[in-house]
Amino acid sequence: MINVTFLPSNNVVQIPVGSTILQAASAAGVQVESTCGGKGTCGKCKVQVPLENPSQTSQVSVIETKFLSSSELAAGWVLACQHILTQDTVIKLQDQKDAYRRKTDFVGRANATIAPSVRKYPVKLSKPSVEDQTPDWERLLAVLPVTGIEFNRTAAASLPKIIRQGNFQVTVVLDGNRLLTVESGDTSKRCFGVAMDIGTTTVVVYLMELSSGIVITSGALTNPQQVFGADVISRITHAARGPGQLQELQEKVIDGLNMIVHRLCQESGIGREEIYQAVVVGNTTMAHLFLGIDPTYLAPAPFIPVFREFVEIKASEIGLAILGTGTVRVLPNVAGYVGSDTVGVMLAAEVDRLPGVSLIVDIGTNGEIVLCGKDRILTCSAAAGPAFEGAEIKFGMRAAEGAIEGVRITEDVELDIIAGGKPRGICGSGLIDAIAEMFKAGVIGPTGRFASGPAQLDKLPFLVRERLRKTERASEFVLVWGKETASAEDIVLSQKDIREMQLAKGAIMAGIMILVREMGVTPQEIDRVLLAGAFGNYIRKESAVGIGLLPSLSLEKIKTIGNAAGDGAKMALLSMEERARANSLARRAEHMELSTRKEFQEEFMKGLDFKRVD
Repeated sequence: MINVTFLPSNNVVQIPVGSTILQAASAAGVQVESTCGGKGTCGKCKVQVPLENPSQTSQVSVIETKFLSSSELAAGWVLACQHILTQDTVIKLQDQKDAYRRKTDFVGRANATIAPSVRKYPVKLSKPSVEDQTPDWERLLAVLPVTGIEFNRTAAASLPKIIRQGNFQVTVVLDGNRLLTVESGDTSKRCFGVAMDIGTTTVVVYLMELSSGIVITSGALTNPQQVFGADVISRITHAARGPGQLQELQEKVIDGLNMIVHRLCQESGIGREEIYQAVVVGNTTMAHLFLGIDPTYLAPAPFIPVFREFVEIKASEIGLAILGTGTVRVLPNVAGYVGSDTVGVMLAAEVDRLPGVSLIVDIGTNGEIVLCGKDRILTCSAAAGPAFEGAEIKFGMRAAEGAIEGVRITEDVELDIIAGGKPRGICGSGLIDAIAEMFKAGVIGPTGRFASGPAQLDKLPFLVRERLRKTERASEFVLVWGKETASAEDIVLSQKDIREMQLAKGAIMAGIMILVREMGVTPQEIDRVLLAGAFGNYIRKESAVGIGLLPSLSLEKIKTIGNAAGDGAKMALLSMEERARANSLARRAEHMELSTRKEFQEEFMKGLDFKRVD
């Protein structure tokens, strides 16, 4: 065994000789971005090995020479998935400063009528005597206004001590008619729950006061499962290798959630034993992994989940760090690739109560789309790929400090950088903006090909034309010159990068058009477009419409609704009625499997071009 130390956190882990740096990071609980899950195809897992002891790791691989510049290699940068460790090593991580644009920027509405199933009943018990030898359990049930409560061994085990500590004044905590716990004294003013949104990329936890509906605090972190890949297919593949790998994935996400809960409890002065309920949303794969259920057959056609109904378990069954007897509720899924997060979005957006036709689009790798109107709810999932997350893009990155998030092209290129400073790469919103501006300026045409020949090039402003160049492999457009970047390397968009965006937007638009036609309406008959997810908040509407990512509607009809999945979880946490509505929405949804639709290929091909879609 060898010791590996990760800087700047000083996390130390013991691992077998011959492990990769990425495996060491996973064992240490250290976040290293690995979009491809360690396959060596994304080049995102850059870490630095001290130059004073290069023998600590294996030699530079061919894959590393593909993704790392000569200056980076000379400075000791390597790919964590490629480098083998042979002795005690110190590894320096990229300075991310934990600056991802968190979903918690949007704490949401939580519009639900406050009627939680968890209630607290402060009661005063009569003291026993020789004349009254009623057992403690029966004495407790006799004063409660709720009947039909079943015997709870865990609560009964500590009941004698709790009753007498409070001089026979206790507070009974019920979830419906299930007794969760009994507390000494009157604790009726302290009643808390958590809403959890388990995303493929980010997990978010909201700590809420159940009696008032107030969000006390919230927190988020990158989904710890990302070490096994950025997309659900990579994680399904890992889980399919065996029970140990499935358990590993479950433990990763539970540990991450518990880490957030612990931090929120410390910030607020609330004990985890005072958190009595958790409501969870996530895509269908995340729901399976959270519960430790094998998702193997979600990956191949016909994409069959193990379950899709509403699930209710005790927290102790999965090791979630709230009250052990507390209730964990997972909202229902719709299909293999439309999960409870989409149900949460529908719940929060109240699409079943809105007039006319509503289109919901969650722009991301899986591209969940909902069309609601004419007494129907249609859903589909468009396999857009990871371009919106910055993956498969040469200089793509997540929305962290140093990411280009906005682009304008006039006489030259102007940029917006997250947190200012020198740019490090480009995130999804910046990519959409850049391509929309390049299209508008004439740098690329409707097919995505770069301008060429005097007739096209002469129309470009001089400084813009200077950024368009040819390399040995293909043409590219320089967004930022190396002298202005954090890495001293030109940040460019290549023909391949533009093609990746075309494939992503083509899938989204194909999904939209198939749902529109299934409902018997036209794009112009859509009354509102609701962009769900934190990513949607950063997209410039005119850019999304300009390249044909969204239908060409009045911009006033396009609204962002933030982390509506998290808002739906909050509403379900606070209201039994909203949980019932979530079940109803999931049952009503008609899922359209795009891969079986004969018109999909035609709509997909149409959607590849950059043009407005009327």
